Amino acid sequence: MMKVDFSKRSSIPSVFDSETNQLHVPSDVTIDEIGTRFLKDMRTLFLDADGYEDDLPLYFMYNGIYREKHKDFFKSHNMKYEYTVLLDTLINGEFIKAHGHIHGFNEVKKARHIEAYEILSGEGYFELFKYEGDVLQVVMIKTKPGDYFIVPSDYYHLSINTGNEPFIFGDLIIEGANNDYSHLKEKNGAPLYALKNSDGQVVFRENTAYKDSVIEIIHTTVDELPWDNSVDPIPLYAHFITNPEKFDYLK
Repeated sequence: MMKVDFSKRSSIPSVFDSETNQLHVPSDVTIDEIGTRFLKDMRTLFLDADGYEDDLPLYFMYNGIYREKHKDFFKSHNMKYEYTVLLDTLINGEFIKAHGHIHGFNEVKKARHIEAYEILSGEGYFELFKYEGDVLQVVMIKTKPGDYFIVPSDYYHLSINTGNEPFIFGDLIIEGANNDYSHLKEKNGAPLYALKNSDGQVVFRENTAYKDSVIEIIHTTVDELPWDNSVDPIPLYAHFITNPEKFDYLK
């Protein structure tokens, strides 16, 4: 068990205690919504979850995090800052992951909403996928602390903790973007499962629910993304309150 201090990367003094599963922030920080995803919410999304209790916590979501003096500023721009903390438990050899979803439709841009991410602590993958005709394109992004990137429009996406400590990241997204979880529920998860083999290495296994598609897998890092990455390498929170116009692409 450990306390993870990711204050410098996030711009907000923040410590996650993995013994109590509590996030500690200063008294002048407000959090609009705190949620916990349990195994009962995702049991069918794992390759094999037998032997684990429904009330096992997988990850925590902290949505709408602001210093009190900045809250009105964020609200006036219709934006919110968030944390996600994925625990480092294994489910029968499979790494803990987020549920995965796709964003709602942006009526202004006639496309789905874009989200900006920053990796604050730990290590893991982001698994993105979308359909291109008969081809299912899967992009596996191996990330590290200090990485900044966007999830482009029209990609389903989820995060996977492949490390030995909590995997923590922040994001910036427009209010009311909404998330659609239905496709991953129907397919019992994403196209690839991430497993830990007997040598302690990360290996991937295809989800047979996607067998009707031709799967094209791209393994990459944030430095070599197959799309234009609009995020400057500056902590999202601090960058937004000083240069909100830099994030107009999220609106």
